[in-house]
Amino acid sequence: MNKAPIAIFGTSSHAGKTTLVAGLCRLYARRGLRVAPLKSQNMSLNSYATALGEEIARSTAVQARAAKQVPTVAMNPILLKPKADDVSQLILFGKPYADVSSAEYFGSDKLQSLKWQAIDAAIEMLRRDYDLIVVEGAGSCAEPNLRALDVVNFGLASRLNADVHIVTDIDKGGVFADILGTLRVLSLTEPSDAARVRGFLINKFRGDPKILDGGLDFIRPHIGTASLGVLPYLDLSIEEEDRIRPRRCPHPEIDIAILYLPHIANATDFEHLSAEEHVSLRFVRRVDELGAPDAIIVPGSKNTVWDLDYLRRCGLADELLFQAGKTPLIGICGGFEMLGGTLFDPDQTESNMGSVPGLGLLAIDFAFQRDKLVRPCRYSPSPHNPLGDAGDIEGYEIHTGKPLYRGALPLFESDAGPDGAIDVERQIWGTFVHDLWKNARFTRAFVDWLRVRKGLHKLTSPLPNHSDRFEQSIERLADAIEALGIFR
Repeated sequence: MNKAPIAIFGTSSHAGKTTLVAGLCRLYARRGLRVAPLKSQNMSLNSYATALGEEIARSTAVQARAAKQVPTVAMNPILLKPKADDVSQLILFGKPYADVSSAEYFGSDKLQSLKWQAIDAAIEMLRRDYDLIVVEGAGSCAEPNLRALDVVNFGLASRLNADVHIVTDIDKGGVFADILGTLRVLSLTEPSDAARVRGFLINKFRGDPKILDGGLDFIRPHIGTASLGVLPYLDLSIEEEDRIRPRRCPHPEIDIAILYLPHIANATDFEHLSAEEHVSLRFVRRVDELGAPDAIIVPGSKNTVWDLDYLRRCGLADELLFQAGKTPLIGICGGFEMLGGTLFDPDQTESNMGSVPGLGLLAIDFAFQRDKLVRPCRYSPSPHNPLGDAGDIEGYEIHTGKPLYRGALPLFESDAGPDGAIDVERQIWGTFVHDLWKNARFTRAFVDWLRVRKGLHKLTSPLPNHSDRFEQSIERLADAIEALGIFR
């Protein structure tokens, strides 16, 4: 059975498109359809390695999980990973293509043709393998300056002949002006786009719905036959696409500081840490914010060399050197590379800064390669790993840095070789593994290790079940969408 594609667009960024697409994927999946999410073009530093070693947006992988499907590159054929204010790495069909400026990306006829080739190939694959495609747009769908080049909003909806529903965020205010303004701009830019709109959704509403009655009555005559629905605010355990969220708790016993980097990548790596009891998770931008945490994490980065230079310029690098041996320091992917000796980049593949010294906290160097390693991974703890009793871990790797061991002890090991490095005496360690904290036994062992160091007892509560938390949230979301009576 094939059903007309459904597209969820927004009046702005962060309106809730990503989450709503995930909810719709689950809603139609439990109706027995094979559902595929599609984000034709995404700009995000949160990426995911598919089973075939292809790189897609992590949010699309979450949507595939909601649809009860395996994530594939056809679900996100174009991924842009910002490297600087005006430069992004272009990932085409899961593989790096080139670094492009915004002028090149939007002004090149060759790139426009390549984008559509990738998207058309993705559409063909999804139509062949699935009953329904649920599309997620990007940003605002009413951008007259971009319409002629659009490959992710109405340009894609027209190609798919999709039914469009537009979501707006009432948390930001101005939803009625957003709805009518969006519809007006669409009508003035490309009237056929406005005719494709089947409904509007007011998202994240808190309070008594009757408060909205006057506004809803006001706009109904102006939206034609389009439906109008209101979704309540739901506190969900579903990853956000690319927002950085601190995790506070009422009575913190363990304080974990994550250094905020200008090009921070895969920040969702750390959300599972906050599922543990009495753990506070905060992002630190300045030296005076660091305080005396129980652990410091240097996260991944899309531009490791540039962000390392930033840490030096703002004083956080000096603070890491001061904390070494007093506070456990952990580096993930790019953060791991920063902890090493030398970052070799003679061809300037990582940045125009070339080879630079790292922080020198681990006896390991890194050489940046042109080819990117993208793969799911599974490792066992090395004999030097202080959390060895937690057993094997699973995750994925996305990096161009090749480790050059010069005395450092590995943190993990596998038949494919070692991963990570550790200074056992000073408790400084790093790893390339993303999703490390999704391994519940490892995360509990890490938190307990910090607790014991602080003179606290180990936790006795059951391990958090991240899968159950996700399933409960996605089912609640699907229930709320179904209750609207809009999506048949």
